[in-house]
Amino acid sequence: MIRWIRSALVTTSLASCVAMAQTELIVQTVEGQDPAAIAADYGVELLDTTPDAPFALMFAGPEDDVNQIEVLMQADPRIVFVEDNDEFMMPEQTGGSLASTIAAVGDPNSLYAWNAGLLQQVGWSPAFAFAHGRKVRVGIVDTGLSPFVARLWARTDAWINTIQPGQRAWDVPESRDTDGDGRTDEGVGHGTLVAGIVDQVCPNALFVVAKAADSDGIASAWSVIKGLVFCVTSGAEVVNISLGAPRIPGMSDVMDWVEARRVVVVAAAGNDNRDELLSPADVRKTISVAGLLADGTKAPFSNFEGGVRVSVPAVGFAGPWWQGGGATWSGTSFAAPIVTGALANALRLAGRRLPETIRDLLDETGTDLDPANPGYRGELGVGLNIARLTVAAKRRGRTLR
Repeated sequence: MIRWIRSALVTTSLASCVAMAQTELIVQTVEGQDPAAIAADYGVELLDTTPDAPFALMFAGPEDDVNQIEVLMQADPRIVFVEDNDEFMMPEQTGGSLASTIAAVGDPNSLYAWNAGLLQQVGWSPAFAFAHGRKVRVGIVDTGLSPFVARLWARTDAWINTIQPGQRAWDVPESRDTDGDGRTDEGVGHGTLVAGIVDQVCPNALFVVAKAADSDGIASAWSVIKGLVFCVTSGAEVVNISLGAPRIPGMSDVMDWVEARRVVVVAAAGNDNRDELLSPADVRKTISVAGLLADGTKAPFSNFEGGVRVSVPAVGFAGPWWQGGGATWSGTSFAAPIVTGALANALRLAGRRLPETIRDLLDETGTDLDPANPGYRGELGVGLNIARLTVAAKRRGRTLR
């Protein structure tokens, strides 16, 4: 169990601005503990919980000493961690590219034709993708799924909206400029394209959709965690998170909880061209994904670090657009679902495997990227080879029930 506490912001001139950001606290309780009782003991308000999972969102008012509450909670044996409810965002807020619609009409055949070269680069095979196998649920924690892409909704088993509770998990414009940069709805279509890429790689996947970010691509740590938990408790075996934030230590405990339920999380490395990974990609139990160009060299925007597990093309991959038709959008957000789809299809054909086994299989079957990237040796993981991964998964170990 990891115990930690984040340092407080103490600059007086920023106190009024920081107060609200620090008053929402995410708490993971020890299994069996009552979050309502804990909130009452500390005089804070219980705002939200995750059914069937030990996570809660609490609110400390402006009159409360939030720092002292965090210190006391951290020492409480009923609590695993306490974390400020920080902001998450799509990595394309800081790098990559803007979305661009294309002439393809968005049907699977035209998208396969558009992506033929990139699919070949990662060893995708229609013989595996369309082979008979069991059903596998894939969780998508993102901006939702467009109501205009009916073929993906037809394979959606469950959905939730954790950023706007009570509303549909639709990926549509909402006239939001949440980050205040003067551009509204920068994230619209993000989740739809991510789900569409998973669909191309694993066309028999079922979906669990968690809308955790608004149409400007902005989320919170709580909306992401709650969306992830929903995917896990709804039966997803692989979950894609193409959202991120600077290091959030509590995510390590969240991923421990997920791993204990035999679920694999695939996460985007980030688009800042920095030697560090966004959270949750920085947690070693996730499958962290960096981005490549078509020639196998690092994409100029992609983050890199020794913890990267695998790298795949992150530029030019086309998928369905929220309005219908197709679009391309470059960034590690769209590299991650290639890996997610590959893992889903391997599990669909080979049977369920432990997350640790899946990570080992990626390491063993991937291609060496160092010769093409001498400046990033050991910092891009391996190149994905879907065919080798699928064959190895079918041969390796016993199937989990």
